[in-house]
Amino acid sequence: MADPVSLKNFPLAAVVDGLLSYLQFVFSTPEIVPSEYRWNADDRKTKIRISAPFVVDDEKPFSCPFIVAERGGFAKDDRIIDNLKSSDANTLENPERVVIWNGSLNIICGGRSASETSSIANFLLINIDADRHGIIKNLKFIRNLKSMSIGPEIPIKKRDEIIRWQVTLVLSVSLQMGWKGALTDPDKFEQFSLKAIDTEKTSSGDAGIITKGIDTLVDNTKSFGFKTTDDPQLLEQEFEKGWYYIRFDEQLYKIVKIIDKHTLQLVMENQYREEVPWEAPETKDHVIYDLLWNSIHVIIQLPKEL
Repeated sequence: MADPVSLKNFPLAAVVDGLLSYLQFVFSTPEIVPSEYRWNADDRKTKIRISAPFVVDDEKPFSCPFIVAERGGFAKDDRIIDNLKSSDANTLENPERVVIWNGSLNIICGGRSASETSSIANFLLINIDADRHGIIKNLKFIRNLKSMSIGPEIPIKKRDEIIRWQVTLVLSVSLQMGWKGALTDPDKFEQFSLKAIDTEKTSSGDAGIITKGIDTLVDNTKSFGFKTTDDPQLLEQEFEKGWYYIRFDEQLYKIVKIIDKHTLQLVMENQYREEVPWEAPETKDHVIYDLLWNSIHVIIQLPKEL
């Protein structure tokens, strides 16, 4: 018996909606977009059209200027998210249940002249490249996003008259796709065990060195790193997600960089909750500190056959 899977808001269906939301947000920002290109949800208050594909009407939204987002084809990459084994669709033998799909998104820009169309396309290309990490962060099913190409200015004719120009941007997109496991034998699920790891302390030290105004913690008795020979050993994927903190006197500071095997760089939050470099309040040796995880860690022992 397989669990039912929702047909709504799957990545392939939602990726165009997410991109459209971003494009509409960019063109509704008065600080960077002139009034004549300002987008508004009310058609009567805007001159630019930003919409999804498959609109038959040639006058609306293809009146100029316009931006249309559409999805290209996607193909499964033969790997799961951690690259450790094949992503064959046999869900009973693949407990990770997340696979990468690679494809493309097309953004078609239209304008009354070639120069206007190119300007819109170039503006979009710069913004998407600058904001791609933010787009990935908000659309959590996107694994990777990058610009691939920007096409030439193409005249669109109607009755031997050029009615608009078009430029197409092509984005390369990788999506994280999951699936539900089939519950073929409920009794087998009684075999798994769940155990929480001690999440309070991963490492402690009393030989820390801090220097007033500097954003680093130095401990020559430790070997900070990602290798199994390091002590303490940090996991690179968790480090990139910002899960490791140093605690001084009940105050936490995020570790953002391992400068060398004895030195960690720290940040803190200012009054606006923005991350800024930590500044040691004094110069001191033999500082007591704890290195902590910022996420609950568990060990799950699955049965060999599900």
